[in-house]
Amino acid sequence: MPVLGFNVTKVEMEKLTSNIPPGQIEVKLSPKIEELRLGELRTPTGKINGIEVLFNFEIDYNPKIAHASVKGAVLYMPPQKEKLDEILSAWEDEKKVDPMLLVEVVNFLTTELTPMLMIVAKEMRLPYHVPIPRAEIRQGVQ
Repeated sequence: MPVLGFNVTKVEMEKLTSNIPPGQIEVKLSPKIEELRLGELRTPTGKINGIEVLFNFEIDYNPKIAHASVKGAVLYMPPQKEKLDEILSAWEDEKKVDPMLLVEVVNFLTTELTPMLMIVAKEMRLPYHVPIPRAEIRQGVQ
């Protein structure tokens, strides 16, 4: 697994109105990579170098009823260790993110942060940022 660990440093969710309008509410998830740098993980057998990915995972509602943001860091290990320097150089030179790193980190963050953000949204009486499956009665089926 390319993601070795993560650390959340800030969680913020703000309700911007007390009246949630009826009808459809659009939710936009915006995971952003703010910085890539050399990171390390200490293990009993020594330290492992990887890429520390600083992120900001934002959620915006339309109409503007709330805004959420989670900041932190993910330690990513490329499948080929020799790509570590190549990924960091591309970031330093052009602010270019390796597509494999981006996909792995965004999928990991979505999986790890969704449960926490759903609990906070529930406590604040906000719509969830992901659709929840719902049972419905089908017409003509008995």
